[in-house]
Amino acid sequence: MSTNKSPKVAVFGLGIMGEAMARNLDKSGLLTTTWNRSPKKDFPKFMSSVHDAVHAADIILILVTDDQAVSELLDLIEPDLGKRHLIIQCSTVKPESNIQFHKRVTKTGAHFIEALIGGSKGAAINRQIVFYFGGSKNDVSRAEPVLEKISAKCIYVGETGKASHIKLAMNLNIALQVEALCESFAYAERAGIDTETFFNVLKNNTAWNRLSEYKEPMLREMDFSPQFSVKNMHKDIRLALETDGPDNRLALLSALEKIFARAEAEGLGEDDMIALYKLLQAH
Repeated sequence: MSTNKSPKVAVFGLGIMGEAMARNLDKSGLLTTTWNRSPKKDFPKFMSSVHDAVHAADIILILVTDDQAVSELLDLIEPDLGKRHLIIQCSTVKPESNIQFHKRVTKTGAHFIEALIGGSKGAAINRQIVFYFGGSKNDVSRAEPVLEKISAKCIYVGETGKASHIKLAMNLNIALQVEALCESFAYAERAGIDTETFFNVLKNNTAWNRLSEYKEPMLREMDFSPQFSVKNMHKDIRLALETDGPDNRLALLSALEKIFARAEAEGLGEDDMIALYKLLQAH
């Protein structure tokens, strides 16, 4: 394939992250087509037929909800795939699932990498996400010129499955930090410490970090609009626990899973994960 040929890029899955990434690809002049299971006919370059969308593209980014959704999408598009296609699987799934998806895609003659995403809605909109790559370095080198246009950094992790593991490792760390921030904030609040004082002290403490910076305005304004939802983080926590091994040594994460489950049960699933704070408010 000529390196001078502009790639024809498709985005399949127009949720929070898929929409932001597709819009940035469109602004960069790389987007050829988009598709979503629930039609979004007003979205740029949208095609109702997934088969037509595959034929219009060379590089296809997949951003759907879970393992089953990826598998069902592959069921639809496998007959249309060929040697010119590169599937970039961005959905957070079990590492073993991506290994199986790789086998399915390459059986058609097409190519496959995983490109897991570090960052949430705001980072995606501002092209500040980080991609974690797993798969063949040759296939990764084909994806990089496209994904570099919509990200701050691309990191090669290793063979297929390794990027999924590192994404889950990062997300379990973030989930624990979010709960710690919510508990710290709620504890100080119950002690009569005002919000301004809390964040002034936190900013001058070793506990201050990038996550605190992102979530500070949301806690100040009680803004729980989803940047990364409770539901999606809960899914990733379950994936980490399911893929850790038989001895279940992730004690804090196991306890945190129960908190996220309670948050979903209380109707907070679509809220940003900082909405865990609501569970700590006096009723």
